[in-house]
Amino acid sequence: MTQQATFFEDIFSPLLANEWGRRVGWAMMIVMGLLSLFTLVSMPFYWYSDVQLTHARPSVLTSQSTFDQVAILSKKIPDRHLFGMGAGQQTSTMPITSLQLRLVGVIKATPESESRVIISESNQPGKAYQVGDELSSGVKVYAITPDGVILRNGERLEKLPLQRSALIFQGMPKKLLPEE
Repeated sequence: MTQQATFFEDIFSPLLANEWGRRVGWAMMIVMGLLSLFTLVSMPFYWYSDVQLTHARPSVLTSQSTFDQVAILSKKIPDRHLFGMGAGQQTSTMPITSLQLRLVGVIKATPESESRVIISESNQPGKAYQVGDELSSGVKVYAITPDGVILRNGERLEKLPLQRSALIFQGMPKKLLPEE
């Protein structure tokens, strides 16, 4: 015990030997006292909240309707586009719409909001649409690509490609001017 007492006296005696050392010592004692007081005052509040937490009844989250909702939402996950459709996404795996629609033309603009498509429904004259517009058949224009349009038919996305006729090479053109 005496060795420990001399050890602490050797460490703390220079601190308490002068005026500033005593001030620092008093300040440390005041800070420690305030921290102890704060702990003693706040401890019953923490105990009370812990008791309330341990005695609280668990809320019933396992109702049958919640399970049904989760099951319904889980079945819809494959049809959703969780991360949206990228600008460069391939539409080759997307089904072609079976609706009586014909894509007449595509106007692809740099700000995507300025892009338009011309769609003819049931052999009627074509009308211009932009992303978000709804056709009379109830489908909405979801996205416009350079070679077609993607339509939202209910919860499904379908593509309506631009029909292009194949180019047929017919040989060299006839000369317009006779040779001299």
